[in-house]
Amino acid sequence: MNNYQFDSLKFATEGLTGGGCTIISDVKGLPSFMIPFNKRTNAQLFDGGSEKTHSAFVVDDVEYKRFFFSKFINCIVDGLAYSWPLVDPKASINYDASHAACNAKGTGWHLASIPERAVINHLIYKSGFIPRGNTQYGKHHTYTYEVGETTATESDGSGGTRTTRTATGSGPATWFHDGTRNGIADYVGDVWKWMSGLRIYKGEIQIFVGNLAAKQVSHLAASTYWKAILPNGSLVEPGTPGTLKYTKDFKIATDTGAAGSTYTANFGNLVAGTGVTTIPEILKELFLAPVSGVTHTGAFWINNEDERLPVVSGGCNDTSNAGPSALNLNNPRSNVRTNIGFFSAYPFSQTGKFTDFSQCKKGKRDLFQFRP
Repeated sequence: MNNYQFDSLKFATEGLTGGGCTIISDVKGLPSFMIPFNKRTNAQLFDGGSEKTHSAFVVDDVEYKRFFFSKFINCIVDGLAYSWPLVDPKASINYDASHAACNAKGTGWHLASIPERAVINHLIYKSGFIPRGNTQYGKHHTYTYEVGETTATESDGSGGTRTTRTATGSGPATWFHDGTRNGIADYVGDVWKWMSGLRIYKGEIQIFVGNLAAKQVSHLAASTYWKAILPNGSLVEPGTPGTLKYTKDFKIATDTGAAGSTYTANFGNLVAGTGVTTIPEILKELFLAPVSGVTHTGAFWINNEDERLPVVSGGCNDTSNAGPSALNLNNPRSNVRTNIGFFSAYPFSQTGKFTDFSQCKKGKRDLFQFRP
């Protein structure tokens, strides 16, 4: 895609959406459709939040004006992740491979992070509109007339087939995060989405400082960037006594309790447990604990045995368990399933314009030759 074609696509996209969606290229000069989110404080996002800048906008102690989040669940072309419409979302991919496909796009590109998801979730609940999606084999489980375009099927157990995945953005406006086609498509349902910047290890909640995921630091199990959390919100080294854990009985506590896996039908059922008088702000900021005044939609899964990485929002068969708040901490990083995919994200350049095209190369092939 040459520079003129690329600028035309950018101009048309931003013009038709009123700036609600833009185009960002990667090291191959190919575009992704991205949604901007401007910097906000915790106080602007949730009740009881402080005036500190939300973690999603802080990368290695530098504040960013905005971040960009994929408009569409990503596909992969030549090893790189792309946010493109009306394609089969990439699935059957583990955490590390999702991470690699995002990082391969160039500096700043990364697997969408828990802090970025938190901003979007806070805004969803502030707005009062709860997005729906493909939560029951190609349709919404309650509004069954809402359907998407089938891109994958499976046996229905009775000699026939049923839809699993649907094409990105092919559902109605209610399947976009803000209820308009200018929003993020399939934010809820279709496939679960891997998220970076969070893991639990034997129940201990571990995160990155701020939105350090955007610097493409190591996410490996042995990475030194993982930090645990004390009840006062301070970050400490993993394994420090008295850090916060998720327990099997849906508590946020300083002891792990019984080992194993379980689930509760609503994320809002999480409460403070042993050693925790008040859940610290950082967990609410990152949408890792319920926020007061919010009626949560989505379930919570926990497995406090060994390392577990997050997938969010639900898939094509999760019905009422799917939703913006749905958080599944039951998967090892090696897990590969036909209903797990991912989003990519990109931080705003401090020196760039609204869209930073510094990585765009001239003379690349036309976008539409690359549609899978």
